[in-house]
Amino acid sequence: HPKLPLTGDPAALPDLLAEHRVVTLGAYDARGKLTGAGDPAACLAVADVVLIEADGAKLRPLKAPADHEPVIPPTCDAVLAAAGLDSVGKPIEETCHRPERVCALLGVSPDHRITPTDVAAILSSPAGGRKSVGQAMAFRCLLNKADDPQRQAWGEAIGALLARQGIHSAITYYTEEERGGLCLF
Repeated sequence: HPKLPLTGDPAALPDLLAEHRVVTLGAYDARGKLTGAGDPAACLAVADVVLIEADGAKLRPLKAPADHEPVIPPTCDAVLAAAGLDSVGKPIEETCHRPERVCALLGVSPDHRITPTDVAAILSSPAGGRKSVGQAMAFRCLLNKADDPQRQAWGEAIGALLARQGIHSAITYYTEEERGGLCLF
């Protein structure tokens, strides 16, 4: 986020955290992709909470991971799988990152329109949102972009399907003030 301090030096964390509530630790690689720059255990030594993005989706609201994804540290306490509710009703080929993986997971074609049942299946699957989640790790789902009554209803339907599997979820959205480069911090 443009308003958060960014450092590639884990040694700078204590001073930055003393001044700011939230710090991004990472460095941009040659492709312009932000990559990790520190050991999570070392970060926890100076921070109360460490959040790690283990698997990006190239700004798409829904995905199924590739073979090498997600990269979840074995010391991780909890995993949060996220899905954008704006994926519901749209064809897989238009809205999903790694559409071929989503099609394989659901057993459908690329022109299949995503349903709430599909989102719950992707998030809860060991080949989807639950991939590489260890038994000792808490697992939760975030259903984002519930910014109109229809999306809120889809979020509630997905949440109910997940709850039947013992998976807790939260439905959220960003207010107009939080959009456009702003965030919750």
